[in-house]
Amino acid sequence: MTYSDPPPCPYHAGMIRFKILALSLVLTSFSLACQPASQTLTVAHAADSLSIGTFMSHMEALSSDAMEGRRPGTAGYDSAAAYVVREAEALGLEPGGMPGTFLQSITFRRASLDDSEPAFSVDGDRLSFGSDFSVSPRTTRAQVDLTAPMVFLGFGISAPDLDYDDFEDVDIAGKIAVVVAGAPDGFGSLERTVLSSSASRDAELRQRGAAGVIVVQTGELDGTGRPRTRYVYPDDRAPPADVAEELEASLIVPQRVAAEWTARAGRNFDELVSSIRSGEPSSFDLSAEGHVLAGFEFETFESANVAALLPGSDPALRDEILVLTAHLDHLGVGAVIAGDSVYNGTLDNASGSSALLTLASVLTRMDAPRRSILFLWVTAEESGLLGAEYFARFPTVAPRRIVANQNIDGVMGMITAATDVLAFGYEHSNLSEAVDYAVGLTGTPVSPDPTPEENLFIRSDQYAFVRNGIPAIWVQGGRTGLDPARDPQAELDAWIVERYHKPSDDLVQPLDLEGVRRELRANLLVTYHITSEMGPIEWDPDSFLYRRWVGG
Repeated sequence: MTYSDPPPCPYHAGMIRFKILALSLVLTSFSLACQPASQTLTVAHAADSLSIGTFMSHMEALSSDAMEGRRPGTAGYDSAAAYVVREAEALGLEPGGMPGTFLQSITFRRASLDDSEPAFSVDGDRLSFGSDFSVSPRTTRAQVDLTAPMVFLGFGISAPDLDYDDFEDVDIAGKIAVVVAGAPDGFGSLERTVLSSSASRDAELRQRGAAGVIVVQTGELDGTGRPRTRYVYPDDRAPPADVAEELEASLIVPQRVAAEWTARAGRNFDELVSSIRSGEPSSFDLSAEGHVLAGFEFETFESANVAALLPGSDPALRDEILVLTAHLDHLGVGAVIAGDSVYNGTLDNASGSSALLTLASVLTRMDAPRRSILFLWVTAEESGLLGAEYFARFPTVAPRRIVANQNIDGVMGMITAATDVLAFGYEHSNLSEAVDYAVGLTGTPVSPDPTPEENLFIRSDQYAFVRNGIPAIWVQGGRTGLDPARDPQAELDAWIVERYHKPSDDLVQPLDLEGVRRELRANLLVTYHITSEMGPIEWDPDSFLYRRWVGG
């Protein structure tokens, strides 16, 4: 990445270790500012004033062993949240949480199977728990005792815009839907990932009145039912009485079990799967009745999103909000690996949380943005984007209107500095204009997603906003190395194997500070353009995500 105006104090771009350079970073960070702190920064000066020392100081605090891995519901997470609140207050940001506070407290319920063994039978024939079926715990009831007719429902997908609908000409109200994991072969990668997800499928089933779901997977089962965490609805925002919060029962069975059910109905399972994979729905009543009996135990805990507001200045736009997010949580204390049990989550995502504080330290020294900015550190991302989903559904900033989300999940430049950027979500809305503005100033290209099959745009907190109709963007360092001898994608792949969700994602790992600086700069310019330069923020009407979650 080549900048038209190089930084006043460049750092060595090679791999270094934090503890060796901590003192020098603190000392040299003061020289990064081009103007005194009391003066208003222009956008050009602001980009040069981003302090790597500030970033590293925050990251050292948030990913230290004292934070105990920042697992929601623990003292370690609460300490991290308190740290962010103190820093936000010191920057002069306003409370953006519940009235008069920086916090949005959320009650979570973690459900697991109780000591009694679940039972499942079909027309009186009992199946074996663990080998023939597993159960996903429910969070809204302590026991499931469900008897209902069963219906084969293909993939459980309704996508008329893609000329496929498993629900056509079949009634599933009050029934247990038997669905095959996956989607038609003709679907694009994004469409497959979205429509085959349990969140999308189960929401469709609930709205159509299904009582439960049985997911058919290839191969044998790999467990008996993992614990499941969900947030508890606030008292004044309960879901409509006619729409269930969750399906009453959810099971997984291997293909061999489902094949017996379809054979009793005179249908060959392999032929059914071949049909639906080719894009031809094949749904029908199985003329069988299932009975599920299972009990669950609950653990309830609280954790909070942290929200800090930088009010906008334009009377016509200040009630529009860009929500700038990073997840504050990680995995806590867990299994010992190489003598270490603290899962510090330095890159994932103390780096993103530190980036928000670093960006705020500069944005508060610029002219007030035209649109408002809400800095939001969310909880429970590792549990399924729950903190972001809760905020998107129950925002603390009403009557202001959230018009966009910009997410930072890992400052990937920490691994290797790149000469390009990636912009997940670029093709779905005109937030692409903000990315184009940023790369126009830095002279860098936007590269295509190098791993489109992973659909990363729907795998982090921005997707919780997308599902609530809000355009989003996620900008990170690209995969073309500043050092031609280094391959950022290969180094990221190695990092995932060696450090992802392991105690070794800590402060001792090698860090590329030039990569950090470049990624912070790109994100600052995107934020500036969204909040101070852009006109109306709009979806691309041709976007599949727009059609799915907004346009119908």
